[in-house]
Amino acid sequence: MVWELTFALETFIKLPEVELPALEPGTTPPKAAALLRRCWDLGEGPLRHLVATAESRGVVVVVRPLGEIDSVDAFSVVILDRPIIVTTPRRSENVFRHRFSIAHEIGHLLLHRDLGEHGVAVEREADEFAAAFLTPATAMDAALPQRLDLAALDRLGRTWGVSPHSLIRRMVERGRTTESSARRAYQRLAMVDDPLADPTSAYSGEVPTLLRKAAELAADHGGGVPALAEVLKISSGQVRDLLGDADQRPVLRLV
Repeated sequence: MVWELTFALETFIKLPEVELPALEPGTTPPKAAALLRRCWDLGEGPLRHLVATAESRGVVVVVRPLGEIDSVDAFSVVILDRPIIVTTPRRSENVFRHRFSIAHEIGHLLLHRDLGEHGVAVEREADEFAAAFLTPATAMDAALPQRLDLAALDRLGRTWGVSPHSLIRRMVERGRTTESSARRAYQRLAMVDDPLADPTSAYSGEVPTLLRKAAELAADHGGGVPALAEVLKISSGQVRDLLGDADQRPVLRLV
């Protein structure tokens, strides 16, 4: 339904062109991450607005409740060359988890688009891509502390938009610490974790806006919500729901 809405919008307006590089067979996740950074002209520094950046390159991103499908946190698909990423509210409650999930799905779009297979190895590759894309190895070699320092990792994580857990994993991968030390650090993090300290408000560019802005522009060219509903053969309320518009009607409560 998200793709059908996207397709309907494109009958009224032109969405951003898709910019995802084609990979040679056997391309490793870190190399794919580096290629995408070059393709998107991102340099080696922190990627402050991941979702907004992906949307500006033609990737449709939506946050949707998946109802009874509790085992799925996010997924991605390409339909008629339009990449779509769907993530759930529970993956978006923490901005670091949200960003990693989006980067993970971008990894699937690049690495596994034509595979049609799932499994631990595929998911591990997407995780490896996400880590390399959000925190490039060269930059991390210069930025990571020489020893495990949770306060330093927290500060660094807020600069790069990733969790301290992710940076601990990067320290293991870059040879800065051992697996046993990392496990102890994870335990310490679990003891001091404060869910109220989630810095989501500092990352406004992680809220999807492409479809909503497209609908606003389409409305100026004959593609308002009623017209979209007619094309899709669904109700106007369903169109607004797909666009992420909250229902503004007052609620009648019977007691």
